[in-house]
Amino acid sequence: MSSITVDAKGRIIIPEDLRKKLGIRKGSKVKVSLKQNQVIITSIVDPKKFIEKMEGCIKEGSRVENVDPLKLKEIWMAG
Repeated sequence: MSSITVDAKGRIIIPEDLRKKLGIRKGSKVKVSLKQNQVIITSIVDPKKFIEKMEGCIKEGSRVENVDPLKLKEIWMAG
C-alpha cells in the first residue's frame, strides 16, 4: 500500500508500479468509485483492444461455452 498526497486541485498520482500492473498509461481511462469509505480506481479495458489482443485465443473447433471469461481477463491483464 502506498501513501500519496492530494494536491490543491484534488488530484493524486498513482504510483508507477501500480500503473504498470493495471496497464494504465497516458490517456488511459479509469473508473473511480466509492465503496465503504474507500476510493476504488479500476482500469477500463477497451473492448476493441481486448478483441485484438485475444484474437486467435479461441481456436477453430473449440467449444466457446467452455471458455472461462475470467481466464481471458487474466490473460489480458498479464499482457
